[in-house]
Amino acid sequence: MKGKELKDKGIKFTLGEKEYELKFNLNTFCELEDIYGDLNKAFDDLQRMRIKAVRALVYSAVKVEDESVTLKDVGSMLGLDDLERLGTVINEALSIAMPEVDETSGEAKATQVP
Repeated sequence: MKGKELKDKGIKFTLGEKEYELKFNLNTFCELEDIYGDLNKAFDDLQRMRIKAVRALVYSAVKVEDESVTLKDVGSMLGLDDLERLGTVINEALSIAMPEVDETSGEAKATQVP
């Protein structure tokens, strides 16, 4: 698979009794920007695993698939015990979405998966 194909894929996670897919694409970024107002701030908070940021990102992923969901709905479905699991999901989705950097040239290159 090439980088573009990987970006179209997400990492599946379960919230409540339904399965969703976390993808870092424009739809997710737009939802996250609507909440935070600034994507850089959102990603800074995600790196620190701030609860508000995790809830916002999970909401953004769910909202793309379910227009009726609210931020508070997602917050009600999440528990503190979900944070570690979701941290792993977020890291996996980020590694899929971000291109691999060629150390020699400093340029991004497409990731090849056998």
